[in-house]
Amino acid sequence: MSVKIVIVGSTGKLGTKLLNFTNKYSIPIYGATCYRNYKKLNNQKNNYNINKSFVLNNSVERFKFLKLLEEKINILYFLDYGSLSLSYLDHFLKFNKKSVIAIANKEMIIAGGSILQSKINKTKNTFIPLDSEHFSLINSNINKNDIQKVYITASGGPFYFNKNLNLNNVNSKLVLSHPKWKMGKNNLIDSSNFINKILEIYELSYIYNIPLNKINFLISKEAFIHSIVHYNDSSISLNCFLNDMLITLIKPLSLFYTIKPLSFNQSYLNFNNLKIEKPNDDRFLLFKYRKKLLKLSHSQQIKLMIVNNSAHKLYLSNKLQYSNIINYIMNETFNKSDNIKLNNFNSILKFIKFNNEIYNTNV
Repeated sequence: MSVKIVIVGSTGKLGTKLLNFTNKYSIPIYGATCYRNYKKLNNQKNNYNINKSFVLNNSVERFKFLKLLEEKINILYFLDYGSLSLSYLDHFLKFNKKSVIAIANKEMIIAGGSILQSKINKTKNTFIPLDSEHFSLINSNINKNDIQKVYITASGGPFYFNKNLNLNNVNSKLVLSHPKWKMGKNNLIDSSNFINKILEIYELSYIYNIPLNKINFLISKEAFIHSIVHYNDSSISLNCFLNDMLITLIKPLSLFYTIKPLSFNQSYLNFNNLKIEKPNDDRFLLFKYRKKLLKLSHSQQIKLMIVNNSAHKLYLSNKLQYSNIINYIMNETFNKSDNIKLNNFNSILKFIKFNNEIYNTNV
């Protein structure tokens, strides 16, 4: 049987990593997309085994891609950024059942909320979250009635373990660096102030149907422990793997192909990697607001994503100081009434479009 694989967002870091792997093992890609980086997409099509490619900021190409999603697709990857890919998923689900949907796009998962998971389940498709924290929980027996708490971990970013650093005086070179991960600028900012952990808690809540008050995060510097589950019977499970996103990316492929175990130079059995601690540092405003942020409604969570994206733009254009980012997010998220019911993808996308225009963002 020919396996049809489609990658939304093949030109980013994750898309490139996946294509390097599929090319190495001669796994063909049926379709690949980008939003505007058509030169890199053309280069990928010429150098990798890609059948069809689409540049999605072009309306004709977008229409052609929607037609492709009406075919039987076995694996659909979302490795892009932004919640507007919900429209592609919605179209795909009208024509596909018993396929594998693999998502690394946190904006899409949060924007889709419980509706996204419900639609996937109703169409008997399999959902694989690709972010390491959520992926690490796939093999855990998670039922909200059987657990006391679920913890995801944070590596601490560039600042947490530099205890003498005054965060009021950090420059962008320090902010846009990370001791463990290579990421885009938006993700680097989020990692430095821990807002990414709040967004990942929202994701986990929707993916596994866990109440927000049962989810928290801990600090694990080595980025080896990705999640911890504390069950009602007092047992605890640690979900660990080396910090390489290829581990999560190849999981969907392994459902159709025999994939050899990945080999790494590092040792798994290094118990120094198992150190964890509670986040406790007055320099980080997010720790102060964490409980408040975990009480946001679905629409308010979407609003927070949009405001956070606006903060990125303002900071990178020197219009907002780093030390004011969290206060800006809190003020804009809580000072306006956006607690409204969003019943379907159309209402979600309208709400996002409206707020994107207000904040000049593209979430």
